Amino acid sequence: MVPLPTLDALDLVTIPTPCTVPWDHMGGDSRTRFCDQCRQNVHDVSELTRAEALDLLSASDRSPCLRLYRRPDGRVLTADCSTRRERVWEWLDRRSQWAAALFALLFFTGCDMLGAPKCATGEAAPPGAPQPVAPVVTDGAVSIALGAAETTER
Repeated sequence: MVPLPTLDALDLVTIPTPCTVPWDHMGGDSRTRFCDQCRQNVHDVSELTRAEALDLLSASDRSPCLRLYRRPDGRVLTADCSTRRERVWEWLDRRSQWAAALFALLFFTGCDMLGAPKCATGEAAPPGAPQPVAPVVTDGAVSIALGAAETTER
């Protein structure tokens, strides 16, 4: 079954005659400014969330003055619209724990930290090869234990 596209009132809004007063010449904040020529508030829909814009459209009998931008797909741009980059980062963020687990599984399965030292082929180190140095903790002091080949008499 193919889902039908849903349209909301915000995407159906058209502005037949846009206001000629530049946004920068109006007084107010980034969301709402007052137009001295029209004598009414002009709302920038790109600074409102989609729910706020729909509430604004349905709040009064008269259509409010709006400043809006349309995306290439025809939808009206609102403050809660995410860009492609933001959607990719959200997708990656949701999968970051999974990716970290996969990385650990792939790259750390060959590490044998507790067993005998192995060379790159996975075989045991030959006799007489230098042994790795391991710290030894006794009574809060740390000392270095040397391999059997490097032990000195005192």
